[in-house]
Amino acid sequence: MAPLVDKVEDHLEEDENPHFKKLVSPSADDWKFKIHPLFFPFVLIYTTCGIYGGFLLMFAKPQTILFTLFLVFPSMLGLGAGVHRLWSHRAFKVKPQLEILLIFFYLLANQRSIVTWARRHRLHHQCSDTDADPHNATRGFFFSQFGWMCVEPHPEAQKREKYIDVSDLMNNPIIRFQEKYITPLLLLVAYFIPTYIPTLWGESLYVSFFANIFRTNLVLFMINLINSAAHLIGYKPIDATAVGTQYQGLGLIIFGEGFHNYHHTFPYDYRSSEFGDIKYNLSALFIDFMAKIGWAYDLKVTSESVIKNRVLKKGDGTDMYYIPNNEKKQDFFCTKYYKPSS
Repeated sequence: MAPLVDKVEDHLEEDENPHFKKLVSPSADDWKFKIHPLFFPFVLIYTTCGIYGGFLLMFAKPQTILFTLFLVFPSMLGLGAGVHRLWSHRAFKVKPQLEILLIFFYLLANQRSIVTWARRHRLHHQCSDTDADPHNATRGFFFSQFGWMCVEPHPEAQKREKYIDVSDLMNNPIIRFQEKYITPLLLLVAYFIPTYIPTLWGESLYVSFFANIFRTNLVLFMINLINSAAHLIGYKPIDATAVGTQYQGLGLIIFGEGFHNYHHTFPYDYRSSEFGDIKYNLSALFIDFMAKIGWAYDLKVTSESVIKNRVLKKGDGTDMYYIPNNEKKQDFFCTKYYKPSS
């Protein structure tokens, strides 16, 4: 089914709760970090096991290496196409069979429940790069990539998170099932199945277990690049006043999620990218394929004229798609660091 043009081109992301003070991006106060007594040791141990798993994987059977790396693809699709574009932004609709498949892919990534992930991501969009943003990139690359998982949330983020509306998800019986049984589902899909399968070709259970921990760590590192690199490194070709940066290299690495300046300008576009051919956008290609077989439909897109007007009026001049023969080119693997002023 052909994509639909989203009639609401500019989606306001301002605070709808009048008792909250207005936060201006980018900003960060002098909040003192408090190490989380449970999450910090867990993340430390989990990361260490992942590094060890990567070491063991180098000496594993070839089938185990290929299988472990292959599972990165459905895991990233569960995050990019599933919990991000479908459930957080409602950028398209799906038939039940695709929703169940995406839930399975998402569970492979070993992250929190869909409702928790979507709630925090919606808060991120409402309060991007401010103290209410759970992984405020204004605090630097390390905090937005890794540190935010190890410390107590900022009081402003804690206060606002409970006001984020996720009723659309809780009214979905499939999502409610995942929410209710998240722990046994994670144990089964993220751990038991990927650990057991390599033993079928003679891999040791020990190596298989730690190789799987390496995979989940790799997926976590990749998806967290959206919080860090996609806010701090790159260009702003769509809207220089919006948060989020982009460059093609990152977009390829994280399945099309690296075009973040576009995404924060038009968050409900299922492509999350301004590139019409979406060749660096594997999540969008997956959604397109599912639309062709009838499993996905009502794909929301922003009209080309609206995108082009925004690029020409507010972009930083580095666009390579709507400015033909542009001499101000972006590097494929960009090293331009955008340091927001606090």
